Amino acid sequence: METPKETTNPVEPGAQPPLDYAAFGVPDLRAPVRTKDASYFLDLEQFKVDLKEAGLEGAEEQLAAVTVRRPPPTTYFQVHAGKEMTIALALHEARENFTTTYYAVIPKMLPVMNDLRSVFFAQVYVAVDRHGAVMLWPVKLPTGGAGNPWYESALKGAELAKTGWIRIFADPNQGQYRIMKALAPLGEPAFPEKTLSELLELAFKGRVIDTPDHPVCRGLRGEV
Repeated sequence: METPKETTNPVEPGAQPPLDYAAFGVPDLRAPVRTKDASYFLDLEQFKVDLKEAGLEGAEEQLAAVTVRRPPPTTYFQVHAGKEMTIALALHEARENFTTTYYAVIPKMLPVMNDLRSVFFAQVYVAVDRHGAVMLWPVKLPTGGAGNPWYESALKGAELAKTGWIRIFADPNQGQYRIMKALAPLGEPAFPEKTLSELLELAFKGRVIDTPDHPVCRGLRGEV
C-alpha cells in the first residue's frame, strides 16, 4: 500500500546528535422508550447521568490496565520525561494470531532465556496518546556493540517525544523509523498519577517469567 504523502518535513533520525545511551537511563434514569427494532443507542443523550445526583461527584476513571506496545504509526503521543519513569528490562516477545504479548524476565532467568534464544533488552517508556490512553513502549536496545538503525531511530523518537507530540512509523526503504512532529499545539499530555512500579504491575500482571518451569519456558522447550 502506498504511504500517504506527509504534509511536514520528517525529522530524519540521522540528523539528530549522536545518541547518548546513558541518558536513557443523566438526570432521567428511566428506561429509554424505543420503537420495535430500534436501537437503544440512537439517542445517546438519554443515557447521560448527572454525576452529582448519582452521588459520584468528583469521581475519576480508574486506570485498570496498561498495554505494552509500540505507539500506532498514525497516533500522536508523548513520553514521560522523568528519569524515574523509564527502565531497562529484559523482555520476551510472544507472537500468536497476529497478537504480540510481552513478558518481563527477571535477571536470574537470563541464562535460561538466552539459551532458548528468546529474550531481548529494551528501554521501557511511559507514553500517552492525545486521548490519555496509557501505554508502556518497549524500545529495543542495541547489544554486542553493533549499531542498529531501527533501534537507534526509535530511541531518538522517544527522546523527542519527551518534549512534544510526535508519531513514529517504519520506513523499510531507509531501514529505520521516521518521526513526524505535530504542526499544531495539541495541549498538555495527561500522564497517569501512578508510579512506574504501579504501571509495570498493571502491564505485566501474570506475565513475569521467574522460573525455568514457567509455561513460556516449557513451551519454548517443546514440553507442552
